[in-house]
Amino acid sequence: MKRGERFRVGIDVGGTFTDLAALGNDGQEVMVEKVLTTPGHPWLGIRAGLGRMAARGLDMEQASGVIHGTTLVTNAVIERRGARVGLICTKGFRDVLYFGREFRYDVYDPDLVLPDPLVPRASRREVDERIAADGTVVRPLDTTQARVVIRSLLAEDVESIAICLLHSYHHPQHEIVLKSLVREEHRSIPISVSHEVLPQVREYERASGTALNAYVQPIVHEYLQQLEDGLRALGCRCPLYLMTSSGGTITVDTAVAFPIQLMESGPAAGALVAALIGRQAGHASVVSFDMGGTTAKSCVIQSHRPLINKAPEVARQHRMKKGSGIPVGVPMVDLLEIGAGGGSIAELDPVGLLRVGPRSAGAEPGPACYRLGGQEPTVTDANMVLGLISPDSFLGGSMQLDPEAACLVLTEKIAQPMGLKPVEAGAAIHRVVTDNMAEATRVHAAELNVDLRSYSLVAYGGAGPLHAYGVAERLGLSTVVFPRNAGVLSATGLLAAPLAFEFVRSYPAELDAIDLATVNALLGDLESKARGLLQRSGVSEDITLERTVDMCYSGQRYEVATPLPEPPLTHDSIRALKLIFDVTYESAYGRRLAQLPASCLTWRVRGSGPAADRWWRTPHESAARTGGGSAAEQSPQRTRQVFLPGHGPIECRVIAREALTVASDVRGPSLVEDGSSTIVIPPRAAGVVDPWGNLVVELAASC
Repeated sequence: MKRGERFRVGIDVGGTFTDLAALGNDGQEVMVEKVLTTPGHPWLGIRAGLGRMAARGLDMEQASGVIHGTTLVTNAVIERRGARVGLICTKGFRDVLYFGREFRYDVYDPDLVLPDPLVPRASRREVDERIAADGTVVRPLDTTQARVVIRSLLAEDVESIAICLLHSYHHPQHEIVLKSLVREEHRSIPISVSHEVLPQVREYERASGTALNAYVQPIVHEYLQQLEDGLRALGCRCPLYLMTSSGGTITVDTAVAFPIQLMESGPAAGALVAALIGRQAGHASVVSFDMGGTTAKSCVIQSHRPLINKAPEVARQHRMKKGSGIPVGVPMVDLLEIGAGGGSIAELDPVGLLRVGPRSAGAEPGPACYRLGGQEPTVTDANMVLGLISPDSFLGGSMQLDPEAACLVLTEKIAQPMGLKPVEAGAAIHRVVTDNMAEATRVHAAELNVDLRSYSLVAYGGAGPLHAYGVAERLGLSTVVFPRNAGVLSATGLLAAPLAFEFVRSYPAELDAIDLATVNALLGDLESKARGLLQRSGVSEDITLERTVDMCYSGQRYEVATPLPEPPLTHDSIRALKLIFDVTYESAYGRRLAQLPASCLTWRVRGSGPAADRWWRTPHESAARTGGGSAAEQSPQRTRQVFLPGHGPIECRVIAREALTVASDVRGPSLVEDGSSTIVIPPRAAGVVDPWGNLVVELAASC
């Protein structure tokens, strides 16, 4: 960055690596860095990365904004490292978290395992109150008994309190009183109330989301306080924003109040920028493929927008089974995530079959080749033995890898027990992990009623470009797009996200009998809240409002998010809404039931500021220099003998990514290396650099 130039910084903390990217406010220069994550103390890794960037000329005093994505919330739930929560609910509903939907995600498994509630029964309390669905107060709140309940929870040293009463999504008066009573008894304990966290119908989902919010609230508050203090110590005085699971950014105050919105925030940034990369390459329908050190994520993107899951789950007992996890309640980018990363551990199961993941070596101790104490073979070790990773250029040469350590652990734990050579064991690990990712993506697409054969793959993450060709071949995809700075793309994606907030409220009604005055007032209130929060966060102009309603055919149990006509709603727009719903339903399920009446359930308004995506929308000098011709003409001749799974021993050209210019063509077999990732281009494939610096590879090309 030039001296005195203002810039924004994106920070994505993953399970193995912490990625950082700084982009000048003029959208013309980017600086990236990748360092090992420091488990247990993420700030130390962030500080190390910012220190390296400072050594290259980055002055944090000139930062105009910091945008952060983290898996802290997801990991806290999966690892059960959250706070001790006390839940207060309506009398008779103490066990709603235990019974859930009474749904068996696998009807053929007699030993079905369901996730344990985040709040144990001993910490769940009932209060004597009842409000009917129409707002009638059946039983007034007994405030004397409520105080006894609150004091009993505080006496157990709970660290956070969740409140979820029956029908409070539309009639919150008793929850409001309870919250004030808790605050009278304890000035500072975090309180999550369902009508604020998740004001929508379905008691179990609302209780689950509220309990989850309370479960992670204290650790998120502590973490963000530490992060803000650390940034200030480096001279940074700019605002800190957090990426949300639905692809927007929020302020620290909002993140502390509603940390549930931070679920999978880093991976959501990757999907967001993958959609922009697809637009650059001229592909409206793409699959993002993000393989890092710990996990691999994929997302289906249609019409340049990632699909959104309105009913996501976390901490699934079975990664491929809906209903086996804890309902989150807030919208999330519809990501498929499996335990398949560079640090995923390879091992033999009890019958001697090769298994890769989900256990991971993470950043500590990491793969054996890191020389940090790792003693188990990982995917990175396998790729090292195959020759796909250079020991000298990993992380731009800042971290020297040990191929002998990788070969030794692979031989001892995999090759010898299976009667294979080390390179054959490495190829087997590479194939298994690639198969796992491709199969999971195929199943996920089938659940979404999507045929991927006409899609393109956008590959990124530290390990994604190494495995992209195999995943694409297995899915029947012919085009793979490798963005610039692919190894840190999620960090750069954080810089493209707009400031955005979503407000929801349930108002169940048959579409034909809907009360237009009530709905228009409801939508007006949600729009006012969205505008107000955006304006308080510094967005005064160019505010975009998106309005949707969750609809179904009468008698159905689950809904489809349907765009609303322009407000205010009238009888004519209600008729138009029915047609919009029929079309939306057909696109999701392959048929429409237009003869059936429709019902509306939950109304949503998403307000967002302008997207900061200038870097991805127009070509410019720093994207890639103008040139042309073959990469062989523009890069010093280097080759490396590798073992390429599916092709065997082969000599590959080794090309530096920075040597490629616009219109450069790259033909396989080749390895394209930069400081954060290595792209594998197999034989009979050919690629060209587009005006934005993306390397677009056609696997079916003839050379």
